[in-house]
Amino acid sequence: MSEGDILRRLTFTTAQDVLQNKPNSPLGELLGELTQDIIEQLKERLQARNINASEGLSQSIGTKGAEIEGDSISVAITMDFYWKYIQYGVNGTEVNRGAPQWGKAPAGEKSFHQAIKDWIPSRGLSLPEQFKDYDSFAWAIMVNKRKKGQEAKPFFTDVINEQLVSVLRKPIEQMIGRAIEINIVEPWQ
Repeated sequence: MSEGDILRRLTFTTAQDVLQNKPNSPLGELLGELTQDIIEQLKERLQARNINASEGLSQSIGTKGAEIEGDSISVAITMDFYWKYIQYGVNGTEVNRGAPQWGKAPAGEKSFHQAIKDWIPSRGLSLPEQFKDYDSFAWAIMVNKRKKGQEAKPFFTDVINEQLVSVLRKPIEQMIGRAIEINIVEPWQ
């Protein structure tokens, strides 16, 4: 969606209404359109990089809404905790992928083994002959991943970058009539 398309869809009332970040205000509508476009672009990048086997990560992408403070607008992106493993990669015990040290997954999440077990059918993998069941196959994949790690697939920074911020800034500045700073906050957990 171009900035012209976005601005044509908005209705303007008073200058006071324009500057309010409420759902039905012009600025609220514009920010809603722009954040929805970011979500769609992230989902498209997941598909393009063949990352989104189960659709779980894609379905988890959202925003916490925009916060305006002075001449700054911040938008927080949300998604399942494991996005960072895909974006930045994971070091293995035998292969260093140059990824950060992540520590343990958040409490309450499913185990790595269970996540692999759930992932197998979503990838359409059939059970190899040397395995008696999908449970043992999942263990083998998990051990291999721990050894070799996971290469980074930077879908997030494919979308969230200075070029995007520049594109977002234009219609917002045009609407509010002043220069602003835009911050898009990564979903660290």
